[in-house]
Amino acid sequence: MFNNEIINAGLIIVGFWLASYVVTIMLSLLEKVASKTDTTLDDNLIKAGKLPIRYLFVLLGFYYAVKYYEFELKWRHYEASDFFYALIVLLVSFTVARLLKAFFLWYEGQDRISKRRGSKTMFVFVQKVVSVAVYAIALIIILDHFGVEIGPLLAGLGVAGLAIALGLQETLANLFAALFLVADKSINIGDYIQLEDGTKAFIEDISWRTVRIRTISGNSVIVPNSVFVGQKISSYDYPVSPYSMAVPVGVAYGSDLDFVEKVALRAAETVIKSEQIKTEEPPVVRYKNFGESAIELIVIVTIDKVTDENRVKHFLIKELDKEFKKENIEIPFPQRVIHQK
Repeated sequence: MFNNEIINAGLIIVGFWLASYVVTIMLSLLEKVASKTDTTLDDNLIKAGKLPIRYLFVLLGFYYAVKYYEFELKWRHYEASDFFYALIVLLVSFTVARLLKAFFLWYEGQDRISKRRGSKTMFVFVQKVVSVAVYAIALIIILDHFGVEIGPLLAGLGVAGLAIALGLQETLANLFAALFLVADKSINIGDYIQLEDGTKAFIEDISWRTVRIRTISGNSVIVPNSVFVGQKISSYDYPVSPYSMAVPVGVAYGSDLDFVEKVALRAAETVIKSEQIKTEEPPVVRYKNFGESAIELIVIVTIDKVTDENRVKHFLIKELDKEFKKENIEIPFPQRVIHQK
């Protein structure tokens, strides 16, 4: 009888192990069918769930085998099957989290996310909250299975929470700062910003504790949320992303200002066309001041991406210098005329 129970338990394990291979083969066939559909959602879901589901069948085999054999390994008043149950719940929660992540990644790639400003930031934040919620539910199920009452536990945590909060003031400040950032919607993932110290960078991620940004040179900078929120930040994407850059220049007194304006506009239009700059706004010339040595003006060009500023400014300065020399328009050196009586 004893040997039969061991054999039957072993057969249960082998049966579920073979079933895991059958399920894997079936999911592989479904994956081939899904690859021919118009959407990528089914492909992502099958790919995310295939391996965890296989492991789930193996764990179920051990769980039912131990329960059938009534394995006597105990810790306090808990049996071995209880621990396999906890592992199964954790694996199920891990599988659900992977499936949700696959869905979120698919949904993030849809146009409905990119069309609305701030949706991506809120979307990423919600994704993290949902993932934490899945594991929290799994933990509650496990504690309930082991006979731990959730109500008194939460009450005890509430009493101890005040003492813990005093020691985690900085962490909580960063958490609430992240919530404010997401709710305010003035700063979002993908925005190009300038920090108070002059650092210009893209926002890559907003997490519970930090904001991760990447500079033009490719360096990553990690800023605590509370520090990020507490400083003045210039956003080049809020409220609109097109950016107007200005190149200052001066021409000699006595120049034909109408002709200077015409030549400067021609130079700007040449750069826009040659560099294939996407813009709906035509270039503009505005005179600013009667300077000490020249009449000062600025040439304004609207560009779609602020990251193109240095490149466009480089070619615009060269083109202005070229056109002004060609038309004999003088860009004077700093000078001062002194009249002596």
